[in-house]
Amino acid sequence: MSPRDFAHSAAYASAKVFFGALLKPYFRVRVIGAENLPREGGLLVAANHASYADPLVLGAFLRRRLWFIMAEEQFRKPVVHLFSRLMDVIPVKAGAAFQLGPIRRALGLLKAGKVVAIFPEGRRSASGKLLPGQPGLGLLAGRAGVPILPVAITGTREAYPVGQRFPRPGKVRLYVGKPLTDLARLSPEELAERVMEAIADLLETHGHADYLDEAHAGA
Repeated sequence: MSPRDFAHSAAYASAKVFFGALLKPYFRVRVIGAENLPREGGLLVAANHASYADPLVLGAFLRRRLWFIMAEEQFRKPVVHLFSRLMDVIPVKAGAAFQLGPIRRALGLLKAGKVVAIFPEGRRSASGKLLPGQPGLGLLAGRAGVPILPVAITGTREAYPVGQRFPRPGKVRLYVGKPLTDLARLSPEELAERVMEAIADLLETHGHADYLDEAHAGA
């Protein structure tokens, strides 16, 4: 391990402990289905996205280290820029999520057995309801040949919704589904739809149908 990799791994571990200790009592975080997260091997984690708190909760409470894909406009914000660099966030441009540099980096991580986390909706949902999945997820998964782990996040939209300056106490849950495999036959668009259906199923199964729009309700 290079000195840079060691420093970034140490920074991630420290952030995980810090935010875990901070967020667990404040958000009363629980993870349901943690046993579905493979202990090793390349993996794409795909979660719904309605709050700035989502990546912090995922990083703090999923046991493996995550490399996040983030919209470049968020990455450039002074408050998050240094932290994101330490966390090895992969910035992408809106509307061009899979330009050559980022896709090579993400593919390299996945093929090295790492876990890359992505929000397949492509942006935060202002309403808190699921948005359509973007085909970029399918392109990356198809090239990497790794399973996709669907994760449904609830509670962050109420605790820290779009437009709110500071988070308030809440009850946050992470519902971890079983890895999706045998996806090679699907087109990128079909794969993105399949992932969003899996997230919708988790939400509905655990009593959160209010997170579903008409397209996903009863999926």
